[in-house]
Amino acid sequence: MTTTFPLLRLPYLVLMPVLEQMEFLDRIAFSILSKRTRMYVKLLKMKSKNVKLKWNGNKIEMIVFCDFTRVLEVDMYINEYQRSTFMNQYKPVYSWRDSSLLPVDYVLTIMDVMHCKSIDKFIIVKISEHDCIPIVAKLPKIDEVVVDHHWPDVISYEEYIQIERQLLRVLRTVLPVSSAVTISYRFQNHNNLREILKGNFDAVILKWPDNWITLNDLWITNSKVLELHKVALNMRDLNRYFKLWTKKICNDQLEYMEVRLYDKTSVDLILDGLNAVPVPIETQREFRMDITFLFHPPLEIAVYVFYFDGCTNNLKCLNVCPPQIVQRKHFMIWHVIITIF
Repeated sequence: MTTTFPLLRLPYLVLMPVLEQMEFLDRIAFSILSKRTRMYVKLLKMKSKNVKLKWNGNKIEMIVFCDFTRVLEVDMYINEYQRSTFMNQYKPVYSWRDSSLLPVDYVLTIMDVMHCKSIDKFIIVKISEHDCIPIVAKLPKIDEVVVDHHWPDVISYEEYIQIERQLLRVLRTVLPVSSAVTISYRFQNHNNLREILKGNFDAVILKWPDNWITLNDLWITNSKVLELHKVALNMRDLNRYFKLWTKKICNDQLEYMEVRLYDKTSVDLILDGLNAVPVPIETQREFRMDITFLFHPPLEIAVYVFYFDGCTNNLKCLNVCPPQIVQRKHFMIWHVIITIF
């Protein structure tokens, strides 16, 4: 049986040099035609370790980076038209309308030919009105899920709850294959947030200022890294949590905790009743920080970082206030001020 696509009639030794001369976007378009074309393009050994997905309503955006350069953008629509658009900054647009393929099929094909094993970041901005579980259920390993969900323009509280249920269904599907989760969203039902906090993640980061975190919330966390950037937190609850940890009652996996406080809080209140030993202020260490935090530091902020050592049951408290930017501009100097035994 002969193929109807002329290029595939070429012998292998002739076809491969032709593919090597193709532009990047042409190779991607060629790989989507069939499993055979996908196999040929994969042999070109193109590589990417940075693939981002952004789900915004009825559109899923995919961005592929090679060596920190954006080489491909794909807009995939999950409405009745099922249109997908491929583009980069150097080439015209390719567009498909194939209802037999889900957006995730394009994602998997592109990741396969780029030898990419995981999605660097999956950002959820807005939930679609269509059923998307068949799409997200096929996603591969995700390094980080970012819940940046925006509240829609709805009137009733019931509609809010219904949309949050849809969001939770998606999260229950993708979080089991994710290593970390960042939440910049206020859950109407606090139990939904607690369901996420109980997950076995490498890192959990909370950034929404209206999320009130209690001692029970801290107690049920099970991640190695816990960051509380803008949440409302009672310092006595934080103090009780440290006491529970030193007694090995909660989260023996915890290694790093960062708390950003936007009001004046004494570290003595946080460490009250703990066997705290001050360390000379000359002791300094460097830690990588968020770029946006460096260039837009708040005027009134105290940042406390806690390192947990489960083997020795020691806890180190580090503090910086105000931020001090070093020459490399993406590091900050932290003073080791307290060691707790």
